[in-house]
Amino acid sequence: MTLTVIPSNDVTVNQNVTLQCELDSNPPSPIVVSFRVTSSNTTLCQLQPITGVCKNTIPLFLCSFLYKFNASCPSTTRYNIQVTVPSSWNNVSVICHTRYRQSNRVLFFVRDKPEVRSISTSPYRVREGQTATLECTVTDANPTIGITWRWIKSDSPNNILHNGPTYTIPHIQRGGSGSYNCTASNIVGTSEPATVYLDVQYKPNVRSSPPSPYRVIEGQTAALMCTVTDANPITGITYRWFKTDSPNTGLSYGPNYTIPNIQRGRSGSYSCTASNIVGTSEAATVDINVQYKPIVRSTPPSQFRVREGQTATLECTVTAANPNTGNTWRWFNTDSPNNVLHNGSSYTIPNIQRGKSGLYSCTASNTVGTSEAAIVNLNVQYGPSIAIQTVEIVNETEKAVLTAEIISNPLSNVSWYSGSNLLKYENTVSTTNLIIEKARCTDTSNFTLTASNTVRVNVTSSAQLIVNCKPVSDVSNITLGVTDMTGIVFSSTVIAYPKPLYALLYENGTRTHDILDGIVVNAINNFTIHFEKTDVELADYGFYRLYINNTFGETIVYVTVIAQRKPYSPRNVGIICRERSATIQWTSSFNGGDPQMFKAMAFLAQKVVSYSESVPDSGQDIVHRTQLQNLEPSTTYAFYIVAKNNHGNSSSEKRDCKTSEGNQTPLVAGSTVGTLGLVTLILVVVIIFQRRYTCIRRVEKTKIFNDNEEKDESLHCSRMKEQENAERNVYEELTPYESEYESVLMKDLDVNETKTYEKLSKLEDDRDDQTNVLPAEEQENAERNVYEELTPYESEYVSALMKDLEVDDTKTYEKLPKLEKDRDDQTDVLPAKGSSKPLQGPSTQETTSCTEYMNTSFRK
Repeated sequence: MTLTVIPSNDVTVNQNVTLQCELDSNPPSPIVVSFRVTSSNTTLCQLQPITGVCKNTIPLFLCSFLYKFNASCPSTTRYNIQVTVPSSWNNVSVICHTRYRQSNRVLFFVRDKPEVRSISTSPYRVREGQTATLECTVTDANPTIGITWRWIKSDSPNNILHNGPTYTIPHIQRGGSGSYNCTASNIVGTSEPATVYLDVQYKPNVRSSPPSPYRVIEGQTAALMCTVTDANPITGITYRWFKTDSPNTGLSYGPNYTIPNIQRGRSGSYSCTASNIVGTSEAATVDINVQYKPIVRSTPPSQFRVREGQTATLECTVTAANPNTGNTWRWFNTDSPNNVLHNGSSYTIPNIQRGKSGLYSCTASNTVGTSEAAIVNLNVQYGPSIAIQTVEIVNETEKAVLTAEIISNPLSNVSWYSGSNLLKYENTVSTTNLIIEKARCTDTSNFTLTASNTVRVNVTSSAQLIVNCKPVSDVSNITLGVTDMTGIVFSSTVIAYPKPLYALLYENGTRTHDILDGIVVNAINNFTIHFEKTDVELADYGFYRLYINNTFGETIVYVTVIAQRKPYSPRNVGIICRERSATIQWTSSFNGGDPQMFKAMAFLAQKVVSYSESVPDSGQDIVHRTQLQNLEPSTTYAFYIVAKNNHGNSSSEKRDCKTSEGNQTPLVAGSTVGTLGLVTLILVVVIIFQRRYTCIRRVEKTKIFNDNEEKDESLHCSRMKEQENAERNVYEELTPYESEYESVLMKDLDVNETKTYEKLSKLEDDRDDQTNVLPAEEQENAERNVYEELTPYESEYVSALMKDLEVDDTKTYEKLPKLEKDRDDQTDVLPAKGSSKPLQGPSTQETTSCTEYMNTSFRK
């Protein structure tokens, strides 16, 4: 097979050629001839001859539609297609083939005229006076040698500016702006031109108007204008006006500069410039000449204050005028400019009244014109007077507003008081409000309003606020610990309006008859209801409800009368430890109905090492404080608060605290005999105290149950049952730890010689710190005295150590808080604070089994 290109394979771009494929005679069937580009393996056309006609071209659209080739089949051995050669065929081979054979490769040489593009971006902007450089490059050409260049300006196509790919224009001027074309040529032809628009930019040229000098009358508006006559670019132009003798101070930044109400001091030379991205124009200048009429000023100055009844004198003076002779004067009220009050430079008003306050004006005139008016603000001042509603009545939770109007000049400073308590202060007001958003019973009061200004001080008026409200008691629960000798005495302070009614009822709802009562009016909305009975009977123990009501609602105070008992445990203990002392605070609990005292104790190894003076009770739920002295530095102590009355004592939870570090004094060892003597003394004291404590604890157990039996017989069975269960459980929990408690006391004896030596060192240090060193006999007496001082508080010591045992045991620890919580929460002991729920008594079943339970409980 032979492929031939007619007329030649050396062509120009888009030239038409014929590809002729010649087969040897008698080629094998079937005959299907394909023309193909080898580089891309692209089939151009497939021909199948039938009786000399190319039919069944496979696929047909490749030849006729897609590539638009004119195909022919002159014979069974010759096949032609006509092709328009693209530039992409340069150095590309074409072949023809059948299923069995392939022709020779024909390499095309496609010649093409150059294609060019501009390297310089269009538009190409350059500032006037700089160098413009335009560049062009060939993107495609065949051949690429022997290329020639030509630069022209579009509006002068016959004027060749430069021959070369780069065209440089030094020191370009604004007239050089325009479109520039570059072309490249080879032996095939000349390229299409590449166009660059050259934009030569330059700073603006400006002129000013109106022409100089510019005359304007003082007080009028001076209008200056700056116009750009030429600039490139013409957009984004900024302007600047300045006075020629102060070029660094910009006055305005726009083409127009307006000076309203121009004054004589503004005379002078003014310049404007315009700027674009290239630069700033030369300045255009206008001279302003300000002409003026007389100027006057008033004496005294504009704000002239005078008190009512005094004489006011107003004066007017010319400060500048041209001419300044033959001036005429005119005084008038600014609100009535046509009513002339006086002709002269001074205007006097005797015995002035508040209605004369206002603005007064004076003018002076010369032959040029009349001056602007000089204005005096005449301020006639007087003291305050108060207009207020004397009584305001609102319902509770409503908004209460007390309003007053203060008539004064100048405006007054006002203060609202409730008694001596300042509620609100306002500066310089004409009206004032005291607002209570949600009025409460306690807001009922007489309020005083005081107003003062510079003329008169402390002008007062009063208003009363009354709040309608249901009764509110100062207590919701009252617990009375009484005996047969103390009697029943209690009271409740109530806030209410109007005056409330009240009734004290037994738990079953019946009214009491033998308890005396009365009500005292403390204030318009404050009352004290008191009850008293001298002799206490068994039936008086129990629960009561005190009902207090008026038309706006009701409140209930729950009263519990119980037999006196030992106090409840102090709570909320807090400690601050220092080097040799500790500050302790706690919150008092119910005193058991009998006055209680408090004592703070510090323990070390279950021994009392320091205790406070007795602290008197200041009332329930009150924070108390005391201090412990003579502590050792850097030592951890256990602290307790013991509450005591005539019926027993109770201890707080243990609190540990470590004292801060101090200076340690070196130990000076004593003799062996002295050491053994001190150890012997410690052993004897501990053994005696441990035995004494064991006896006391057993006596206390018996006493606790005996006291409870005597005190609780008069109470309801249900209340006694729960308390006895709790006490029995605590006792049963503590009993197994009796031996361990004793072993805790003995721990101080179980020390090795090193610990004993350390204790002796500490004792020696303490002895060295004392001014006088005691002889051995006196020291023994002193130690015995300390022991005797601690003896009266052995029961408190036992109570504190028992509390420590309760904390150490998990189960007992869990039961004690529950017992404390039951004591507070059970309605048959004390109603919860603030509760309005009635107390429930024992059921019939519980009452009938009361005796049986008591016997069983105490037997156990």
